[in-house]
Amino acid sequence: MNAQNPTDVATRVSYYGVNGVPDIEFDGTVISGGSPGQLTQTVINNEYAVASPFTINLSHTLSADYDSVFVTMVITCSQAVSGPLKAHVALVEREINFATAPGSNGEKDFYSVMRKMLPDANGTTLATSWTVGQTQTLNFAVPIPSEYGLPVPGYIYNLNELGVVAFIQDNTTKNVKQAAISDPITLPTSTEDAGVTVITAPAAVQCNLSITPVVTIKNFSANTLTSCNVNYQIDGGAVVTMPWSGSLATNATATFTFPATTTTVGTHTIVSWTSEPNGDDDWFLNNSRKSKKFSIFGTPGTAPLAEGFSATGWPYNGWALDNPDNAYAWERVTNAGGFSSSGQALRINFFNSPSGQIDDFYLPAMDLTTANNAGYLYFDVAYAQYQTENDRLQVHVSTNCGSTWTQLYNKQGSTLKTAPATTSNFTPSASQWRKDTVSITSYLNNSNVLFRFRGTSNYGNNLFVDNININTTMVGVEEINNVASMDVYPNPFTSNTTIEVNLTENQNVKVDVYNVVGQNVFSVNKGTLSTGEHKIALNAEELPAGMYFITLTTEKGRITKRVSVNK
Repeated sequence: MNAQNPTDVATRVSYYGVNGVPDIEFDGTVISGGSPGQLTQTVINNEYAVASPFTINLSHTLSADYDSVFVTMVITCSQAVSGPLKAHVALVEREINFATAPGSNGEKDFYSVMRKMLPDANGTTLATSWTVGQTQTLNFAVPIPSEYGLPVPGYIYNLNELGVVAFIQDNTTKNVKQAAISDPITLPTSTEDAGVTVITAPAAVQCNLSITPVVTIKNFSANTLTSCNVNYQIDGGAVVTMPWSGSLATNATATFTFPATTTTVGTHTIVSWTSEPNGDDDWFLNNSRKSKKFSIFGTPGTAPLAEGFSATGWPYNGWALDNPDNAYAWERVTNAGGFSSSGQALRINFFNSPSGQIDDFYLPAMDLTTANNAGYLYFDVAYAQYQTENDRLQVHVSTNCGSTWTQLYNKQGSTLKTAPATTSNFTPSASQWRKDTVSITSYLNNSNVLFRFRGTSNYGNNLFVDNININTTMVGVEEINNVASMDVYPNPFTSNTTIEVNLTENQNVKVDVYNVVGQNVFSVNKGTLSTGEHKIALNAEELPAGMYFITLTTEKGRITKRVSVNK
């Protein structure tokens, strides 16, 4: 469940240098092999016999409405000690149980799960020198961790399992000097249990501003559910609450439709949950709510489109993500750019994703009615299998704003791979990329076209995508290579490059350079050139860094090359 709190987890993983699991630390030192069997009862007894220089009195309480926790840690020195000491406090769930395994290894029961560290994973710096009887009190008052501003506890599965662990640690040797636990507080019990299980609408993508939220509610209680409130909230805004009444037996479901509402262009998060089942409290909150991201596309843009993911702030304006399980999604990384022309790319983490997990990202809506007679979608891809797994990449197109999709590209496993299988977490080198091209010519007469990249995990290894381009001025090389060819070198380049044109017959030649929004930034009409090789110098001193398209036009057609200017 580290994906639910990646920041705190990553800090402690880095602190200990963990590179695999299981990983056993004893007295601040990694036990060889990381095997739990190395931690014997004798080892534990010997360490237990070492007197601690501290005592810790740890306690916690919950607010009256159970949405906040108050922690008190009283530290007392029992023998003089010095060193770079830190106090760490963590909210933990003593036990988390699932009916079906949430991951791929079959585990359904999890114990002493860290949910949040206070104030954060770096802890609280203590005095470097302590004398006998010296004390210090640390107090924390924090909201119980929640998602999306819900007015109920968030990813804490069961408040009855919420406890606190505290420990004092030498920040250099990593030796833990003392530890304590404040056990979970037993809360009042309720026999009522309902929740939202599915958000059917809005869809992941749509093209109009009006939405009508539709959810499915379920009765998890042994009692018949006759009433409850159904709530939703968009982007942490105002909560919309509607009453439901009816008769649901145990495990029965019902569809609930809210009134239509209007939102804005962009990506949004909708959260829906039930409350007051049969007029009582609902204490098993982990099944009470669902969340979903959805995107509303604005006015379609026009080709060409080129994206190398160099900018921060992913997903970008006009793009969209669909991450149904709220776990690993398509993310921007900075250590794996296509062919090493940059450091940035998109990655889907199949290395840690359960088999069957599906995640999508969407390009901005495109108006292709002004395009020429050919069009292409092309991109860089890098992938390695773990062993023989069939992780999959698909590209789909829709001309009705996502109501239906047509598959344009489908590769998996050995047909997708660009590098040898590896059991390490895969990051591609410059030579482990491939350029793939998809024809979109048959969609050039449509005014609102969506493209979707879909990754499907088989619990293999990581998949990377970079340098996505849509070009509708490009005519395939095979259509005119009997009379002309073009090469650009070097590419990428910083200030100067050479456009080399080869003609098999006399041709009238023009060269144009376009930026990613279709503006012509360089143009030269060479007139009629004779058969043979011709070189045209391009000075890019005044061009900003980014992607450009160089188009060679003759009487027989066009060739377009993508180039990169690096500054």
